[in-house]
Amino acid sequence: MKKMSKILAVLLVFVMALTICGCGGSDSGKELVGTWSLDYDLADLLAGEMGDDYAGFSAPLMMSICFEFKDDKTFTMYGEQESFKANFNTWLDEFLAFSAEMLYSEFSNQGLDKAGADAAFEETYGSSIEDYLRQTFESQLDVDSLLNEMTTSGKYETSGDKLYMAESGEDIDKSAYDIFTISGDTLKLELPSGADPSEGEILPGLQYPLEFKKAN
Repeated sequence: MKKMSKILAVLLVFVMALTICGCGGSDSGKELVGTWSLDYDLADLLAGEMGDDYAGFSAPLMMSICFEFKDDKTFTMYGEQESFKANFNTWLDEFLAFSAEMLYSEFSNQGLDKAGADAAFEETYGSSIEDYLRQTFESQLDVDSLLNEMTTSGKYETSGDKLYMAESGEDIDKSAYDIFTISGDTLKLELPSGADPSEGEILPGLQYPLEFKKAN
């Protein structure tokens, strides 16, 4: 289904936006070493792409975005799998229930109640409306594959309170960086002084300053 394919594309655009945001104090980059996590609700991002038909749909879809900085000046960014799978399954149940109700409403306009609509669907597709929607969605979107595609690796450098990052195979651009500070278990990323304020919003509901918590 076209709508489901679009949702997959939106999720992939999300991770690309994070990796190109220039994410980058102290004088010692050693403080960065470890894994840092930021929780982001994908609901606003998805809502902007699903169209007017889903204007009445609202359900959280939380993802923990993790950055692992290593001693060798490489990093890996990934979505925490276990929690996202659980959150995604809950979101999917609500999404499919909403989608099924929309279809039931369409059948109602044709004089069929839910039982009649499911019977008609069963005769044509061999399953109820909600089962058909679930099978179709899951055939197009594999969460494990999605999380694997979202995993990004690269290299980083620090200079004072500046953090420079580049994906694997790319050179670090010294004109693109973030200001970082570490206080206890919190890593804070801010735009450089004089940066265009419009650059502050990375995605709907996700904007500078960014605060990550130390995971380990």
